[in-house]
Amino acid sequence: MASNRKNLRLAILISGGGTNLQAILDRCAAGLLPAKVVVVAADRPDAYGLTRARRAGVPSHVVDYSRYLSGAMDSRISPELEVLAESLDSRQRILRESDRPKRLRRLVRLLLAENEMIRVIESGQPDYLCLAGFMRLVTPHFLAHFHGARPWRVLNIHPALLPAFPGRRGYEDTFDYGCKWGGVTVHFVDEGEDTGPILAQAVYPIWPDEDLEAVRSRGLELEYELYSQCIRWLWDERVEVRRREDGRWFTVIHDPSYPRILKEWVDRAMSSASGS
Repeated sequence: MASNRKNLRLAILISGGGTNLQAILDRCAAGLLPAKVVVVAADRPDAYGLTRARRAGVPSHVVDYSRYLSGAMDSRISPELEVLAESLDSRQRILRESDRPKRLRRLVRLLLAENEMIRVIESGQPDYLCLAGFMRLVTPHFLAHFHGARPWRVLNIHPALLPAFPGRRGYEDTFDYGCKWGGVTVHFVDEGEDTGPILAQAVYPIWPDEDLEAVRSRGLELEYELYSQCIRWLWDERVEVRRREDGRWFTVIHDPSYPRILKEWVDRAMSSASGS
């Protein structure tokens, strides 16, 4: 459809092993995904995904959030940053500290970390920012920078069927609840916790007597397929974001192959399941 279009430039944020990052890198290298990873950044210096990025020749960076949130940063805190924190406090959904002065001080430090992360990401001039196991929520300040004149540039992969089981424990919560089907979700990021418009979802069966690791393994295989397909849909300009009368955003995928792709995901999940 768009053979002359340039590959998408992707920035990827990680916190840990970076298996979704590796899946994207592999598909790009094999020519299966019209994209290029131009920068990888982590909030932890021990994130193994940084090693994956270096092996692939992708610039990698660490913005150590723990150092920003607990280290000596007073010399870097400007009056302008304090004013920004005041203006964002009523909208941010990350810090729950009831003591407002203490909460604002921590928010200022978080903004310092985000400003450094923004600088790192922009060094690659990406078209889209993909959160791939990045275990931090982002502030309205961070999102406003990337949405700007072209909104919905930040994506996330979540290991559950949203809106069920948001947060860090998607696989664990799905398994502990006793669900018979699990799933994974790719969504655009908004100011809430896993509340942005959903691009696509895939499901897999959970068979009796399976343990959590079997469930996680099946879900991860779908994650790799789902994330890459959503990136391809964005490159192919197949994704439309609409707004309902109640103000909620949602997406429409304009791809005649959409039903076939969904069926392939289900068939793959079923064929790899021990109960089939």
